[in-house]
Amino acid sequence: MALVSIFSGISEREWIGICAACAAAWIFWVLWQASKGKESSSNWDGRQLQVSKAAFIREVIRWCVGHFGLPPRCRTWPRVDLRYYKHRKVMGTYQQRGKVITVYWGSHADLREVVNTVIHEYQHFLDIRSGKDDRAYDKEIKEVGYQDNSYEKKARELANRWQKACLKELEKRGLVG
Repeated sequence: MALVSIFSGISEREWIGICAACAAAWIFWVLWQASKGKESSSNWDGRQLQVSKAAFIREVIRWCVGHFGLPPRCRTWPRVDLRYYKHRKVMGTYQQRGKVITVYWGSHADLREVVNTVIHEYQHFLDIRSGKDDRAYDKEIKEVGYQDNSYEKKARELANRWQKACLKELEKRGLVG
């Protein structure tokens, strides 16, 4: 009753309308927060991550090392840079100089695409080891374009061939539910 006396100039009908509007706004906010949580929790195509996104990507790299090995005279894995936002052009990149694979998590529609990107970039880690390799890659891009570049074709073929097997193994290990 105390609140009603504060707003004594408001009719009962107006008071009910204000309460209904506030309730609707609260429900909208709750639903919006819930949908934000689903987007960031990686619940895609019925699969739910059971580990962090960074741990998931590290495990895909571990799978790649186990199945494709390390480059000759190399004892270390590539560094991984996980970016959570959607890149406007790419899903991932490989930078030869620092041996860094960057994954743009927000650019992927599902976990299959994340696995595909990591395997794709890992193939670049295997193939593009030196500045000479990097220059050859760039020269070929200029000559034939991205789609017809032999490095890109090889990386796409490998990723498309092995993404399902990798994801299946990660599911068996309990990383994906």
